[in-house]
Amino acid sequence: MRAIDLRSDTFTLPSREMLETILDSPLGDDVEKEDETVNKLQEMAASKFGAEEALLVPSGTQGNLVSMLVHCRRGDEIILESDAHMYYYEIGGMSALVGAIPRLIQGTRGVFTPEQVEEAIRPYDSLHYPPTRLVEIENTHNRAGGCCWSAKQVSAVSKVAKDHKLKVHMDGARIFNASIATGTDVKQYKRQVDSISFCLSKGLGCPIGSLLVGNKEFIDQARIYRKMVGGGMRQAGIIAAPGIYALKNMVSRLQEDHDNAKLLAKGLAAMDGIKVDMKSVQTNIVIADVSGTGKSSDEFVELCKKNGILIFSFGPQTVRFVTRYGIAKADIEELLARLERSLR
Repeated sequence: MRAIDLRSDTFTLPSREMLETILDSPLGDDVEKEDETVNKLQEMAASKFGAEEALLVPSGTQGNLVSMLVHCRRGDEIILESDAHMYYYEIGGMSALVGAIPRLIQGTRGVFTPEQVEEAIRPYDSLHYPPTRLVEIENTHNRAGGCCWSAKQVSAVSKVAKDHKLKVHMDGARIFNASIATGTDVKQYKRQVDSISFCLSKGLGCPIGSLLVGNKEFIDQARIYRKMVGGGMRQAGIIAAPGIYALKNMVSRLQEDHDNAKLLAKGLAAMDGIKVDMKSVQTNIVIADVSGTGKSSDEFVELCKKNGILIFSFGPQTVRFVTRYGIAKADIEELLARLERSLR
């Protein structure tokens, strides 16, 4: 039985065409800014986002870490959503390495309001509180099921931050999913924030790599911190070449993943014992409550595995499915058929 793997879009494999771009790409020492392929990718990314400059980093986690190091000082406070990836999945780097403290806001489907930000900002003249320095937005929001921030929502939150002289960083690991789903050019998002990190892997299908975009001053500082935390790379064109291919060829196809996620969500919701919040199915992530089946999430994951379906537990009663490149509509239909048979 062929496995249908919907654990994450991080399991996406690059196409042969993408890998072949590595063979003919000129290479050099990127720490010395001499890798032509990296330079081309960074220029392409900056242009695509309407930013002054961009910087290649090995991972999204490092991109977020470097951004915090640029924007914050030790003892500063960062306002972010209570289930944000930077808080939940990045091993406490903001405190362990940046020396910053999280100030958590409970959002609705991953989105918080300007009023919540206003309320969370610390008074500037206090000797008792850590100074607020940064507001972080995650778009799309992983633990909210891939939900999107609209450009209007980002603008409203950013205005409050700017009024208080705070910086705004967007963890845009899946920013192109948000762009496709909302019909928003990524330049519109960048205009509202100081920096964005985004992944070349996940939906864009690259084997490795993320990028930071921002103004020249931000990227100059980010380059220093990238080196400090071990992200300085030499012939990094072997990473950048697939990235160039991805930005040219892999963005528009994300709509297919979104369509497959909606098909999957409708099929799951029609099964006895499974609940799906359809309003949260905006991009390529589907979170399902399986408590009605009488099984825990771990038991449900194991049942799926026995039927050739690979997914992740996402809590005591919830599981997560992620559509991606390499998963076709026929795979979703086969998955639903297998699951329905197993639950009878």
